[in-house]
Amino acid sequence: MAPYALTFKHESEEVANAIEASPCGVDERLEQLPSDHVLVRFLAFPINPQDLLAVAGRYPVRPRDTLPDGSRVAGNDGVGRVERVGRDVTTLKPGDIVLPKRHGLGTWRELAVLPAAELLMIPPHIQPVAAALLKMGFAPAYLLLEDIRTLRPGDWIVVNAGSGVIPQMIAQFAKLRGCHTVATIRDRDGLDDVRAMLRAHGADLVVTEEALSAHGPGADATLSRLVAEARIVLAADCVFGHSGDLIAHLLAPGGDLCPDGIVPLSQELLFWRQIKFVHFRLSQQLSTRSDDEQERLFGWFVALIAAGRLVPPVVDVVDWDPDDPQALTDTARTALERATRRGVGTRKQVFSLIHVLC
Repeated sequence: MAPYALTFKHESEEVANAIEASPCGVDERLEQLPSDHVLVRFLAFPINPQDLLAVAGRYPVRPRDTLPDGSRVAGNDGVGRVERVGRDVTTLKPGDIVLPKRHGLGTWRELAVLPAAELLMIPPHIQPVAAALLKMGFAPAYLLLEDIRTLRPGDWIVVNAGSGVIPQMIAQFAKLRGCHTVATIRDRDGLDDVRAMLRAHGADLVVTEEALSAHGPGADATLSRLVAEARIVLAADCVFGHSGDLIAHLLAPGGDLCPDGIVPLSQELLFWRQIKFVHFRLSQQLSTRSDDEQERLFGWFVALIAAGRLVPPVVDVVDWDPDDPQALTDTARTALERATRRGVGTRKQVFSLIHVLC
């Protein structure tokens, strides 16, 4: 059975309908690799917002690889295993586990021939689904806390979309720094279970957006005290709009707001309370670190997971079916519809290709 990729021929806002399974055009029995390239077998990959934007034609980085029929291989993130290396490659060897260094490499496929220089190596002792989240899940959470503001033990952070991958990791990294987290989430069925999961993953306080909208800081006695004492110094807005405005108003005067998108500006936030709006872009933060520094950072994440000090975020694992391209297309479209809808309680969709190796 030929290895497959998830591809699209035309950019479309209807992302799920645009994607289909196609032969990926790479044979693992490929006789000769370009001298500076490696053959990579992908083990897992997530569906991230950047992927949806790329298929819709609204992301600045376009997929690099085009198949003979003109379709493009989707996907910006994932984890793979090196199967073979070109004769001039000295930085990688067969069996190494790798992450893409940049967007546009086309990670939604079983096999790929990629430049060795565009891959970062990570330690092998990590489950592939967790490894697929290191770059776009773990790294932004850590770097936001590391680079945006000097945080001290005892500081409080507030984050919305608390059950999302990045907010889950923000709470855990904050705990490692001796800081505390308020996580806001939307009301839903099974709310108590979600609260318990978030607290187990590091959140100190979980408040619903509905309660915040109705009562402000008075939605919770502890939150009311924290706001009165000006304890919350950093807000990570992963939603923007009304949700971002709610957490912005919990900040202490002089606090930092890191917005994901547009936040309604008010005289109160800008002038009376002097809230600072701080831009965060993962690629920019990573670019300040060398390849070696990035590999050490990802290696540290892996070590923290192995030691039980970090818990991989809760996601939906989607199995890759290599035997039936139509079934694979249907599975991918269902996962993409879930990712696009982003309804209350929708989890990150992560494809697992492990059973392809069996």
